[in-house]
Amino acid sequence: MKTLLVLAAVLVCVLAEVPLYNLCDETSSNICEINEVRINPCKDKKACRFKKGSPASISIDFTPKFSASKLKTGLFWASDGGDVPFLELKDADGCQLTSCPVEAGKKQELNYNLRLSKKLPSGKFTFKWKLFNEENPEQLCCFKTDVVLRK
Repeated sequence: MKTLLVLAAVLVCVLAEVPLYNLCDETSSNICEINEVRINPCKDKKACRFKKGSPASISIDFTPKFSASKLKTGLFWASDGGDVPFLELKDADGCQLTSCPVEAGKKQELNYNLRLSKKLPSGKFTFKWKLFNEENPEQLCCFKTDVVLRK
């Protein structure tokens, strides 16, 4: 049974696509390094395409340049008018998705599984993922990637 679980985890990592992403404007590699982002399903590196009502997962390998005992995380739509939070993942406990405390210079992995709501609007969006020190929100890891939501 243990072998099957390991094989399934490896298969998910192999099938997940590494999309194109950029650091957010409010962060830099001096604060946090995003080593890799894997999204499943994602067949188009330029903009992952998701069917509303379907499951999806994301894994983020990151190396913070800060230490923190508590982390917050959030997913946002990076709109022209400002960041719009997704209520399901707004100021969530990041320590439930990665191990805490985080240590400066130590590579970590964050994993999140979700089912995309059928109530989400359809279209192309720039998503922004933030992971930040609860005690100092300026210490953060943040990246943006484009996605397409469809019925």
